[in-house]
Amino acid sequence: MTGDECFHVRLPMYDWPEVRNATADLEAALQTALVEALGLTPSQIAEWPEHLDLGEAWARPDVLLTQTCGYPLTHALSGKVRLLGAPHYAAPGCDGPRYCSQIVVRRDSPLERLSDLRGARVVFNSPDSQSGMNALRHSVARLADGKTFFSSVTASGGHRASLTAVARKDADVAAIDAVCWDLACRYLPDLATQLRPIDRTASVPGLPLITSLRFSDRQADLIAETVAAIFTAPETRKSRERLGIHGFSRLSVADYAPILSMEREAAGLGYPGLA
Repeated sequence: MTGDECFHVRLPMYDWPEVRNATADLEAALQTALVEALGLTPSQIAEWPEHLDLGEAWARPDVLLTQTCGYPLTHALSGKVRLLGAPHYAAPGCDGPRYCSQIVVRRDSPLERLSDLRGARVVFNSPDSQSGMNALRHSVARLADGKTFFSSVTASGGHRASLTAVARKDADVAAIDAVCWDLACRYLPDLATQLRPIDRTASVPGLPLITSLRFSDRQADLIAETVAAIFTAPETRKSRERLGIHGFSRLSVADYAPILSMEREAAGLGYPGLA
């Protein structure tokens, strides 16, 4: 290992205020274990660059361990980061390292199935999201028949904001990452009880853990082995239960090919964009 600095371990993707302490505890456990496994010193650890956009931070050579989304992994970050694998979440719709999205409407909505969504107002978190955009685009592509399907399409900036928009009747439907929906059900019951899922999207590998390309194959193996140990360790059980994490799987970039296939299928059906 060189003397170059590494950013502190950061798990930003499900770091809601309600679970910030649990996320911080798990990050600290991972950081301590990785420092030992890689032979690092405290002076080599720098604060995570919170001032940077996540897309920019993910590709930095200083990254030791962080979490991204499968869509950036297969697009903007392709060839720029080293994939390690994905956690196992206990949320409904998750199976080992795989997950899906819950397609959510208001509890009092007349919408009951995918075909009912024609002409509805959809809100999604961001254009580079697998769970909020690509998965939903794929789900309705066959119904769209190459035409505009929704009456309006709005970006919210995050799954939590999408849930709020549907609850407030600013939108009719959103595709919500299964882990985010589970977090809402557990920690935001006043919001979640105003909503209900009507369907699930296709399952794909979940949000990947990545490291920098500067690490060797052996170092990447050590990082992955350390993550797997921490994600099953009794010492981290309480924080992992708060976050819904109960394991980890090594994955390859090829495992994320279904994300690209979903995109191609939608485009092949004449529905290249959520519309």
